[in-house]
Amino acid sequence: MKVVLVGFMGSGKSTVGKLLSERLGVQLVDTDVEVEKRTGMSIPEIFVKKGEEYFRNLERRIVEELLTLPKDLVISTGGGLPAYSDNMELLNEKAFTVYLEADFEVLWSRIADDRSRPLVSLGKEKVRELFERRRPFYEKAKLRVRTDVNSPTTCVVEILNALPSSNSGAQEDPP
Repeated sequence: MKVVLVGFMGSGKSTVGKLLSERLGVQLVDTDVEVEKRTGMSIPEIFVKKGEEYFRNLERRIVEELLTLPKDLVISTGGGLPAYSDNMELLNEKAFTVYLEADFEVLWSRIADDRSRPLVSLGKEKVRELFERRRPFYEKAKLRVRTDVNSPTTCVVEILNALPSSNSGAQEDPP
C-alpha cells in the first residue's frame, strides 16, 4: 500500500512522513527531493530556468512512477501537487491519502522565517490566498489529521489506526 501525505507548507509532511515510514518499516519518498535529484536543480531554480509547467509535468510523472512501484511506500508530496491537473484524483485512486491539516495562523508561524521557502517572500496575505486555493484539493484526501493540535506521534497513530488492518503493520517486500 502507498500512503500519500498532502498538505500546505509547514503542515508536517516531512516530520510525520519520517515517523510513519519508520513505524511501517517502508521507504519515505519526498516528491520535491525526487524532482531535485532528477534535475540536479533546486525547485526555485527549476521554476526560473524551465518554468512551472515543466516542474508540474515532472512532478506528475514521478508520482505516476511511484504509484506503480511494486512495494509499499510513504510519499510526501509538494504542497502544490494536489492542486494541479487531476493529481488528487490519481492519488485517491491508487493510494491511501492523508491531509495533514492545520490552521493557517499555525502554518504561517511555522514557515514565516524559513528562507528556504521562496513563497514566504510573497507575504502573509498572498500565502494565505494560496492556502485557500489549495485547501479544497487537500480536503479530498481519504483521511484528515490535525497537525496543529496533535503531536507528530499522535498524528502517526491516527493514520495507522485508519489504515486498512492488513497494512497497519506493513513491511517492505524483501529484495
